[in-house]
Amino acid sequence: MSNISTEELEHKIEAGEEVVDRYFDSTTTRIGTPRPMTSRRHQDVLTTHLDIPNPMLDELDQMARELNISRQAVIKMMLRRALDEHYLAKRLIV
Repeated sequence: MSNISTEELEHKIEAGEEVVDRYFDSTTTRIGTPRPMTSRRHQDVLTTHLDIPNPMLDELDQMARELNISRQAVIKMMLRRALDEHYLAKRLIV
């Protein structure tokens, strides 16, 4: 495995270069249970309302700007990550 800065890694990903096998060790990288990616038209999507404190919204908006994605995409990404970590922790406890 090779050391690489975050910026260099981002440039390689943006250029379409395959980086997983070269820069990540699958024996030490923590992964959760893979969840299939499906398009919205194949899922039941419900709209929900969520009360979020302003300071947390500011953090979410900052992350969205850094990742160049919407606030909603950040929230869904973080929820997916939290769920995956929950399932992983449950599996390790048993």
